[in-house]
Amino acid sequence: MAKLAVAMSGGVDSSLAALVLRQAGHQVVGLSLRLGAGADQAWRAGAVAAAQIGLEHRVVEAAGPFENLVLGPVASAYAEGMTPNPCALCNARVKLPLLWEAAREIGCQALATGHYARLEQEAGGWRLAEAEDRSKSQAYFLARVEPALLARLLFPLGEMKKEQVRRMAAQAGLAAAERPESQDCCFLPPGGWDQFMSQRGGIRPGVLEDAQGRELGRHEGLHRFTVGQRRGLGLAMGQPVYVTSLDGPRAAVRVGPRRELATLGLQAGRALWYGRPEPGEELTVRFRYSHSGVACRVEQRGHGLRVLFAREQGAVAPGQLAVLYRAQVIMGSAWIEKAIIT
Repeated sequence: MAKLAVAMSGGVDSSLAALVLRQAGHQVVGLSLRLGAGADQAWRAGAVAAAQIGLEHRVVEAAGPFENLVLGPVASAYAEGMTPNPCALCNARVKLPLLWEAAREIGCQALATGHYARLEQEAGGWRLAEAEDRSKSQAYFLARVEPALLARLLFPLGEMKKEQVRRMAAQAGLAAAERPESQDCCFLPPGGWDQFMSQRGGIRPGVLEDAQGRELGRHEGLHRFTVGQRRGLGLAMGQPVYVTSLDGPRAAVRVGPRRELATLGLQAGRALWYGRPEPGEELTVRFRYSHSGVACRVEQRGHGLRVLFAREQGAVAPGQLAVLYRAQVIMGSAWIEKAIIT
């Protein structure tokens, strides 16, 4: 049996992942990040969960890297009119690298997490794949993890459904079985995004305008908007209108009818590949977590991509993550820079 580390937040998923590995006979050590932002209680909850299972527990200090590699870039992106993905940034830049380094230093062979995802080994190496429970799969948020790290990861819940996880945790008497799922970003202060952006000098008020540039109203902060948004515009236009684009330099929010959200593809940069597609191969792309995916063709341009959809899609938000799949297996990802309209 192996010595394994488990990333523990105190939630039901990480707690059951640790218990499953412990019951399988492995030597398990619980690790939790101390992020120094928001409520920052996960490391304490992780310690409680580890104690209940009877595990050694260690805290990994991560406040500096979290601020520099996640919070700062997220604030800058919102201030510039983009829609960042904090979880994907954190998993790839902070959470998994720092926890694996801590695990390696104490002699662990692998790092397990409570993510709903799977790993498949192919000729070119390990690949991320969607979890058995597609409704809970979190593979999308892991798509920026460096390929070399995949071989050191374990996802014990990848073949389970959420109801099964809660049932098993309850049967084992884990306190985390009744803990509700977190719905908000773990780092937000009590005042939410407004307070977060204000603390970093990122509040940028500006105009609401139509496609011709005519001013329709004013807004109190560019960070409050994303492409495709309908609610919270404060406009009475006689018909539904949506955010169609954000002009970062002017802090302007452009709105229009739904038809103006139509997109034919996207351009993205900083591509990361687990396996290169064949020339002309049809893949599936998801350009936000809630997107079900659309068939596409990919044109590779240096470290960037041009992704052409097989059929017209709706809102594509710059700053979000485009994840490319072959069936259920992730081939690569890139950060969206702009939508292709025509």
